[in-house]
Amino acid sequence: MRLTASQIETIRQATRQNFGADASVWLFGSRVDDARRGGDVDIYIEHTGKNTLMPALRCKIALEDSLDLHVDLIVKEPGIDKPIYQLAKTQGVRL
Repeated sequence: MRLTASQIETIRQATRQNFGADASVWLFGSRVDDARRGGDVDIYIEHTGKNTLMPALRCKIALEDSLDLHVDLIVKEPGIDKPIYQLAKTQGVRL
């Protein structure tokens, strides 16, 4: 995984602040592969809340400001199942 301990803690903290302590977060995509270089930060979040738009926007902005990297943020929508959700969980690393 190509993130520092500090970057991982920043992601965890932003997730908790915007989605609550019960939120779960995964890193997926190119940053999981140690053999690759560069790339954005792909993050998948699951939480128990019903509202996702504003928390997602606040989280994305906070992460991009803190990490100084582009962040692709996917938040599971309640009651909806999309293939990207399963892909992120199975190919990703839970933080």
